[in-house]
Order: sequence, then C-alpha cells, then structure tokens
Amino acid sequence: MKEELDYSRGAKPLYAQLYDILLSRLKAGEYKKNDVLPTEAEFEERFGVSRITARRALAELAAKGLVKRQAGIGTMVISTSEKQDIKARIRLVDGQQLRPISRNNLTLELLTPPEEVARAFGLDGETKIQRLIRTIFRENEHPAQINYIWLTPRLGPLTLEVFEESLYGMLEQHNENIDSYQDIITAELPTAADCEILPINPAEPVLVKTRRGYNDRGELVEFGVSKHLASCYQYIVENSR
Repeated sequence: MKEELDYSRGAKPLYAQLYDILLSRLKAGEYKKNDVLPTEAEFEERFGVSRITARRALAELAAKGLVKRQAGIGTMVISTSEKQDIKARIRLVDGQQLRPISRNNLTLELLTPPEEVARAFGLDGETKIQRLIRTIFRENEHPAQINYIWLTPRLGPLTLEVFEESLYGMLEQHNENIDSYQDIITAELPTAADCEILPINPAEPVLVKTRRGYNDRGELVEFGVSKHLASCYQYIVENSR
C-alpha cells in the first residue's frame, strides 16, 4: 500500500518528509545497523516520489552519518543516532511566531550578473541569466527581507508564475534540487534599490546572507543574496544532534 506524504501548500519539501519518516524508523529500530534500506525505485513505488527526491532524502541520512552507499549492495545503515552537528539559521521574529510567513515574487529578469556571480557560475562577462527578486514578510506587515536570487542558465526560460508555489519545488522538477549549500553572513548598508522595497533608511545596516546552492552533481544552481532587517531577525547557532 502506498504511503501518503503531505502535498499541501506550506508543507515540508517531499525529500524532508521522507527523511523524517526514515529517521523515525531508524530511531524506532525498524531499520537496524547493517540493514539495507529500500532502493530509490522502491521508494518511488511506496511513496509516489521521484527517484531524485528519494536520493536527496538518502543523501541527508548519509550526511548525518546514519547510512552509506556501498557499490553492489545499496544504502546500508551504519548508525541509528545522528552525529552531533552545528546548525545555524536566521529566524524572522514577531513575538510568539503565530503569524505565517508570506512571500511576494516581484520580478524575474534576464540580466548580466555581477562579476562575482558570473565567476561562480563559470560564465563570461556577457552571458545573461535570470534573477528573481522576492520579499518575505508576515501578515499585515511591511517586508522584512528581500531576496535577489540568480539562477543557473540550465533551467532555461522561466516565468514568474512558476515560483508561486515553491522555488525549491520548481528546482526539483528541473532536476536541479539543492543538495548542499554554503552561507556567508555579513552586515552591510542597504543600496538605494533595497530602500525602495524595505522600510529602511540608507544609514541602517542590514543582515546579509549570501547563499551558493549546489545540486547533487556539485553544480551551482542558485546564487542568492538575502537582505534582512536587523530588527526583525535573529541569527541562531545551535550545537545539537
């Protein structure tokens, strides 16, 4: 019998739901050390997910030191408890966190990227790529964050409408799902363009997160620059399992 995942708007990505299911089964002892997990094809049949989704969930387990791929055998359980890890996140705060986060996709343009972005994608100085601009805010509030997201030319021409549901869902459909990323956190003064969108004056610093997201082939998929109102966010580092 096929097991159901949550496809509703706002639900976790499918790979994350599958990861949670597998992790709970490891902790419950359903899968034990040296057991071989189902194949990607079997996950496709059981959960109705793509093999790419199954592969990413298994990659997350491998990154936690729980499983490893062995040629000719498959994905073997090597531990049933997660390794200690350092986690960092930027959280939008508003008291008790009761109001949902909304995203507003503003523009999608084909532009010549800045030198740093072009170099990251391995482009020459004249190649244009697509840049998405969107804001993030809570209900009945001004935008608290603006994202400038440069996307790989491998995606081909896109429309603003494809981003209405989920950026990462769209990337997964194009076989460009994010498998790993690097974040760099800095503080900078906003540009004139930032000030036009965010309720901020030019002398007030913003928290800037620059993200490079890579697919499971090690290719750059997105180069994103997120600018956060410092008064609205917390940067949290946790040492946990």
